[in-house]
Amino acid sequence: MKKLDFENSLGLAIKNASKSLERALDIELRGQYGLSGGQWKVILVLSIQNGLSQKDLAERIFVDSTTLVPIIDGMEKKGLVERKIDPKDRRNNNVFLTAKSEPFVDPIIEIILRMRKIFFKNISEDDLEFTRNTLKKITANADSYITKSEGKIQQPLK
Repeated sequence: MKKLDFENSLGLAIKNASKSLERALDIELRGQYGLSGGQWKVILVLSIQNGLSQKDLAERIFVDSTTLVPIIDGMEKKGLVERKIDPKDRRNNNVFLTAKSEPFVDPIIEIILRMRKIFFKNISEDDLEFTRNTLKKITANADSYITKSEGKIQQPLK
């Protein structure tokens, strides 16, 4: 029987690092502004491109559409976002920031930048650049595989 070396798994190391960064930001933003992880991500993404469809927004914050719905519902009740029917396709809603959410944008960015200094301390800029480039290559390879594999029916394991 084959065994995986989880302690030295690059994929697991990437996931753990990503989750740790995300949890630290969630703690900071919830503590200072009462924003959940989903909420601050929605605000940040919509500050870059306001009026995204719920589907596009879910993809950009890496959640499925069913997870996004209660996040948007809660934000709508707080007056942070509003849904508008897409005039091009009435079956879809587009999500927009409201004036009430705009004051959160700069503080979210400031916290992210401040937390990066904490996360990346004692790591050279060269090491960070090498890591970014390596992860981009891994992502491109995985995306290429996904594109080639989509629609193919995989045989079940026996």
